[in-house]
Amino acid sequence: MPTLVTATNFATGAMKKFRRDDNAVSAVEFAMILPFMFFLLIGMTELAEALNQDRKVSRIANAVADLIAQEEAVSRTDLDSLMNIGEKILDPYPSTNLQVIVASVSFDDDGDASVDWSRDSAGATPWSTGAAPPITLPGTVAVPNSSIVVGQSNLTYTPSFTGLFSGIFEWSPSVMNLSDTYFLTPRITGTVTCSNC
Repeated sequence: MPTLVTATNFATGAMKKFRRDDNAVSAVEFAMILPFMFFLLIGMTELAEALNQDRKVSRIANAVADLIAQEEAVSRTDLDSLMNIGEKILDPYPSTNLQVIVASVSFDDDGDASVDWSRDSAGATPWSTGAAPPITLPGTVAVPNSSIVVGQSNLTYTPSFTGLFSGIFEWSPSVMNLSDTYFLTPRITGTVTCSNC
């Protein structure tokens, strides 16, 4: 019949043997860090995709404003065809949630801004003609008796894995609004006009 001393010696020996046994330690360590690596991989993928689309949104606003600033006069047809550039720049990402706005804004003797014309990618007039623009203009562009071309692009970005973690993490965003605005001075004329806007 085993005694208490024998049982204690057996338990102590088993513990020493267990501590010296390093079989499958790598597998256990890998299983412990696998969830962290999985979250890290998905996070890097989401961040890279969001940054790439944000960069493209900036390029769209810049390209549209730059092309309009090179003209003396434009028409609705010209503006509508230029708005298609947004889809090409954003490719291969979907452009269903993309909005592009281009406008001409003039400043009076006091440096107060008013909209000359505006057009968006839906073919509408998003900013009221003659009214102050609905965005905040930097003070550096408000030069009295001058004009600027404003290019703005907005994109509602939905992360690819948003449904995967929204139930786990409450801070996980379901959508992100990406936006950028460019202010350029006309290159050929004082004000870019639009004949039928």
